[in-house]
Amino acid sequence: MTALILGVVLLASALVILVMPFGLFILGGGGDTTRFSSFVRGFVTTSITVGVVGLASLVFGLITRK
Repeated sequence: MTALILGVVLLASALVILVMPFGLFILGGGGDTTRFSSFVRGFVTTSITVGVVGLASLVFGLITRK
């Protein structure tokens, strides 16, 4: 059960990490999109990593659920 909850929380966190820089870019009034794309690359990498760990935890929780 803990793995299921952890998986859902990590997947939600990955989504927030992915959306946050785009929201800040829009709220900040836009700007240089070329520099933004190099800035957001780190967020995308982190979001994918957290999402994969969350998905693995979710699958592990589904398999071992009784």
